[in-house]
Amino acid sequence: MHENNRSRILSLIKILRENTDIDHQLSLKNIITLLQENDIEIKNRKTLYEDFKVLSDYGYQIEYDEGYYLSESPFTISEIKVIVDSITSLKNIDDKVMHNLLAKLYSFLSKYEKKLLVSLEYHSKHHDKKFINRLEDALQAINSHTYISIKRNNNEDEIIAPLFLYRSNDYYYMYYHYKGNSKIYHTRFDNISSIKLTDTIDDISISKQQIIKNINESTNSFYSSKAEAIDFTICEDSEYLRQRLIDDFPNIIFTKKGFNINASVNEAFFSKCVSYGTKIKINDTKIANSYLEYLNKIINNHTSK
Repeated sequence: MHENNRSRILSLIKILRENTDIDHQLSLKNIITLLQENDIEIKNRKTLYEDFKVLSDYGYQIEYDEGYYLSESPFTISEIKVIVDSITSLKNIDDKVMHNLLAKLYSFLSKYEKKLLVSLEYHSKHHDKKFINRLEDALQAINSHTYISIKRNNNEDEIIAPLFLYRSNDYYYMYYHYKGNSKIYHTRFDNISSIKLTDTIDDISISKQQIIKNINESTNSFYSSKAEAIDFTICEDSEYLRQRLIDDFPNIIFTKKGFNINASVNEAFFSKCVSYGTKIKINDTKIANSYLEYLNKIINNHTSK
């Protein structure tokens, strides 16, 4: 194999390993761009198809699902976490040996899985063992496309299909849907008291485009870098209202008379507030005035001739 071919294929393996997994794929255009960033030019897409075949012949499992991804890891994140915990708990292990072992383990993970593993480590230090077990069960269900039975505090069991986990403000939020329902819901993970894995999901009724759209909408509405703290008063309190607020505002923190969230003040945020009518009130005068301008714009749009 020529040196330039070897460099290209090694770079291709590195790109796929670091940037893809079953939930994150790369298009050929993305792959070509990343190769170019490594000073490797691809003049014909046929070159990549040939490289995929070479890698396949050498045992690398490259799959396609709206994009290419590498599915070769012999470990799940939960299994790697168990191994990492075991290694770091050893008292007599040399630091260099430990770091080399951890580096080899982490090499099986994409950058997305590494981020999630770091989050698991954080929560291991700040939550009880049962919380971590529930988190890992949810992760396993997502990766294996399995329904789970969950119980929220003071509620009956629900059968849901988990889609992904998202971490913001030191909390996990689980996005999910119900069988036969295309709407995506989310809830703060520490509101779930128990999880049980049930049946395999034969048919995922939600497309990846819907999931991506929901992530983007949530990100634009609630997780923007321009987000600011917003304080609310609850005007008509009820358990149902509180559950709705938890689902609509994942980073919500309840206070004595209301709640506060971190959110971007934009139309997506205001449209969510509209759905609560007079049940909630924005306490910040400047934001409240912007909300009134938004409402007046809607009124003017409907009353103008």
